[in-house]
Formats: sequence, structure tokens, C-alpha cells
Amino acid sequence: MDELRARVEQAKKSLFFSGARIADHLNSFLNERGRLCEEIGGTHADKIRHIFLVGSGGSFASLQTAKYILDRIINIPSEVVMSYELIWRNYRRLDKDALVIFSSYSGETEDTVAGLRMACKRGAGTLAIVGQPESTLAREADIVIPYANGAIYEIPILAVLLYAFGLVGCDNLTPDMSAIYNSIFQLPEAAGEASQLEETVAEAKARRLLSADHIYVLGSGPLSPLAYKLAMSVIMENIRIGGTYSDASEWRHGPVEALSNIKPNLIALLGTDESRQLTLQTIDFCRQHGSEVLVYDAVESANVHPLLTPLVMNSLTQWLVVYSALLRGITDLDARVFMGHRMLTSTGASWP
Repeated sequence: MDELRARVEQAKKSLFFSGARIADHLNSFLNERGRLCEEIGGTHADKIRHIFLVGSGGSFASLQTAKYILDRIINIPSEVVMSYELIWRNYRRLDKDALVIFSSYSGETEDTVAGLRMACKRGAGTLAIVGQPESTLAREADIVIPYANGAIYEIPILAVLLYAFGLVGCDNLTPDMSAIYNSIFQLPEAAGEASQLEETVAEAKARRLLSADHIYVLGSGPLSPLAYKLAMSVIMENIRIGGTYSDASEWRHGPVEALSNIKPNLIALLGTDESRQLTLQTIDFCRQHGSEVLVYDAVESANVHPLLTPLVMNSLTQWLVVYSALLRGITDLDARVFMGHRMLTSTGASWP
């Protein structure tokens, strides 16, 4: 047990494990870059007709979350696109009236760089949210919002939302918009407190799923993209077992039939928004039919606007993943077996 504790303390220094320092990370970004994001949005007011949000992997999940909230703030059409999809779809509306927002922590993601170059050729405006200010994306984008900490899920969301509030203008906010805006600045404290509490129970949760070789992750509403991220780019990437994502509201449209033959291990993300009741029904049904369901309930942890709950709950799931990885013998949370070794790229990029 002493060895496990020592490894957890070491893990807190990991780039991946931002949850252990989430309050500091969020405060730093809001204090240093928050106003910049709003000012950039203000310069684009009445000039943008379409917004594309482009990224891959965890960045794609961040932008999906941002899009969900964005729809409550602006009237400008927007959509989230995986990086190569921007190229393959060859949108007619990707032109001088469009803004393409790219997100990549490294700023060197091969497919995201390719998408940026295509957008530039089409005359679209480009904005890059990157963790590395000297990266290719930072050099080639029209506008750069850099950040130098590990909150790589939360910060792109905040950057997009604050940009959107700048587009709208503070004098034009509805009461609902103002509630979201004000809650953004409550996030550091709320996320920090929730993460500290989660540290005391995370090991027990990880041990509940320690024998699992596959975990299904369910979430709806604003938590659906975080469920996708947890299954596809965290459980598979960091714990290195099978992970499957399903929107909790879609579970009854097909996947539920598997319960007649298997008793899957599930993680459910339960929000405080309109999707809560249907997600509860799904959780109850799965438990009634023998599934192990580990629930993260925003009522217990996320004292923020319902749309912002993913920015609190991401840190809680990180605690689970850290303990799950360490208990399975994966001790270097920043190392990858295949990713980052120029094995999955076609251009020699350092990161796929």
C-alpha cells in the first residue's frame, strides 16, 4: 500500500493527471487568457457566418462539449469535425466567411495540421488553441490562444465559450447566458473541491472495476462527449483495456439487448440537466439486470451550471483512471506504447 501511495504522489506530477491541480490550472487560464478570448470574439462580431470546431482524440471530445454549450450562446451555425473529416468532406461553406477553431495540445497533431493548411487555402479564418506556443499550429494559424498547463480537456472548452461571449457582447447576454458566464468563474473552486474529495474514494472505485477487461461508458446531454472521451481516449489509452461509449439515452435503442447475454461493467455520468431522468432509468435497468454500474453523479460533486458539469467531472474520472492504471502495473501515465513514436503518422509528425 505504501508503494501505491508513492506512485499516486508521483502520478500527480503527470501531464495527464491535471485533476490533481485543476483549480490552479483553471485559475491560471482564466486570469491570463480569459480576457484575450473575449477580445478576440469581439473583433469577429458580425464578421463570421459559420464556425468549424476541429480536433482529434481528446481534443475532439473537448470541442464536442464546447459545441453543446455554444448552441446556447450564439446564433451562428457551428459544427464539430474530426480533423481529417474537414478535408474529406470538402465543405462548400469553408470559405472567407468561416472561422475554423483548431485544438491540439501538442500543436503538432498530424491530421489537425493538415486541416489547418486546407482551411488556409480556402481562405477561412483560423484560430488555434494549443499548449505549445512554438508548435506548427501556433505558427501557421491566424490567431493563437496558447496555454501552458495540463487541463487539456477543460481549457479548449473555456477558450471557445469565452470567445463566444465576446462575439455576443456582455450587453447582449440573456439571463441564461449570464448564468453560464458567471458559473465559468466558479469552476476553479468547484472543480478543486470536488477533486480533493474524490481522492479519498477513488481507489475503492478503481478496485470495483479491477477485473474488467472492457468497460462501457454512458452519458447524455453535456456529459455525452466526456463519456466518449473516457471510453475512447482514456480507458483504452491509459488503462489499455476495451472501452465502448454509448449515449445513455441511446442505450435502450439496441445495446440494451446485450444484457440478456452478458453482464457488462459500466461507468455512468449523471448530470443535472434535462438528460438526468432518462440516464437514471438506464442506470436502474442495467443494475436490475446484473450489471456493475459505477455512477458519477453531478449532484454530489458539480456545484456549477448544469452545462458546465463536464469541466468538473473530468477530474473525478481522472482519479479513477490513475488508480486503475497503477493497480494494473501501468506506472508511467505520460508514456505510450505506440503514440508519440512516429509509428502512426504518414508525414513523420511526432504525434498522430
